[in-house]
Amino acid sequence: MTRSSSVLSRRYSRLLAAASGLLLAFAFPAADWNALAWVALVPLLWLLSGASPRAAFALGWIHGMAFYVGTLYWIVYTIGSYTPIPYPVAVIPLLLLCAVLSLYTGAFAVGTALTARAGIEPALFAPPWWVTLEWLRSWLGIGFPWVSLGYSQYRSHSLVQGAEITGVYGISFLVVLFNVVIASVLSQRGTLRSRAAQLVALTLLLASAQQFGTWRRRDLAHREPAHSLRAAVVQGNIPQERKWDPDYQETTITTYERLSREAAQHNVQLIVWPETAVPAFFQLDGPIAERVRTLAQATGVWLLFGSPGVEPDADGALRARNRVYLVSPDGQTAAYYDKLILVPFGEYVPLQPLLFFVDKVVEGAEGFAPGSGPHALAFGSHRAGVMICYEAIFPALARRLVASGADLLVNVTNDAWFGPTSAPFQHLAMASLRAVENRVPILRAANTGISAFVHPDGRIEQATELFQPAYRVVELSWPAVETVYRRYGDVFAVGCVIWSAGVGVACVRRRTRGIWVPA
Repeated sequence: MTRSSSVLSRRYSRLLAAASGLLLAFAFPAADWNALAWVALVPLLWLLSGASPRAAFALGWIHGMAFYVGTLYWIVYTIGSYTPIPYPVAVIPLLLLCAVLSLYTGAFAVGTALTARAGIEPALFAPPWWVTLEWLRSWLGIGFPWVSLGYSQYRSHSLVQGAEITGVYGISFLVVLFNVVIASVLSQRGTLRSRAAQLVALTLLLASAQQFGTWRRRDLAHREPAHSLRAAVVQGNIPQERKWDPDYQETTITTYERLSREAAQHNVQLIVWPETAVPAFFQLDGPIAERVRTLAQATGVWLLFGSPGVEPDADGALRARNRVYLVSPDGQTAAYYDKLILVPFGEYVPLQPLLFFVDKVVEGAEGFAPGSGPHALAFGSHRAGVMICYEAIFPALARRLVASGADLLVNVTNDAWFGPTSAPFQHLAMASLRAVENRVPILRAANTGISAFVHPDGRIEQATELFQPAYRVVELSWPAVETVYRRYGDVFAVGCVIWSAGVGVACVRRRTRGIWVPA
């Protein structure tokens, strides 16, 4: 091959890797072409056959850049709309974040290529290695498990039921395995017998997953309910640019009063408002707080809503909290919960001694501090585990809330930051898997949408339109089910980590013995 043809080949390979990443992006909301996830990795896997470690990393990184830019483009809107940074400059933070996240797909590509050169079938390594990297991404560094692969299948209701055992990571495993086997068959990698065995194993695994999901949904539907609740979620649709405007406070609280009084006429037990729905410090008992307490008394309903709080740190310094309050029907503050997982660069600046020059994005507070320990909020015969904003994308936190005694989950959020992008749809899709993993319903109230109810089998009901004031009422009943995921947590993901490490050791040993396929 001449140098010019080699350069041309590299260019085409990189374009194909980028196309593979973009194809995967379309499997996620708002496009929701979830079937694409089952083939989107095939071009990348085909390119990795025989690739050197350096070439493999480059292809994986390019794939990741295309995928993350395609799914996280909304960051440009958020920064450009709500900070002094102009839209063209806001592209830079997006690209920097995507470049970091793409290191994981680069690592996936390198590991897959190296183990294949050591004679290890990709089907034995690539799926658990992908899960290992997704799990690491959920807590390593700033922790950002947005758009993990398994979330692309949130509408495949039978398939995702296995998340009660493996968490969302098991769905990612199946999707990667399917891609790997298809890539092996198309590239005719290995012997005919090996490819046939992979196809048979894949078919049995997918059929079992679908059969289990179908059975489990039917089983849940026929179980005797242990809990029932009639609840409402309220969507105020308060513009982000007016949210903290003192002159707009009257309009804000009046909107929530009106919608809540309408919802209360449906004999609900609980009404949920979004994150920071009350644009004042409720704990200071000012006029707005009095109106909220009066509303609870007049309607005779429990109210759960977001409002910033203030608490002293260990050194006595006052720090703001992103807080949710629970007010009883007699107007008293029954409990509150402070957000534990803060949004990096939104509610706090990570590595602040090094990044002292970076200002936060959030308006309305001097900088947030995390709360202490997950705990459920008791109302009536129920206990609610609250997930504020993007806490809903962390499976381990939802699990800890349910383990603390919660029999349902509540997700309050202000997705006005995202504007008319795909982010609100992505956020809801990810939150819905928390219901399946823990077999509890989710009440979701979002300032500008999407508000909805999620059943324990992951079905999303009564989703609101974006940027419309609205309320939704639901009658929920559900059984008490302790899932494998709730009891043991990320044991499947940890098992994938151990398996990947074991394969890596075997790979090193094969190389020392000279069992290695040259690039």
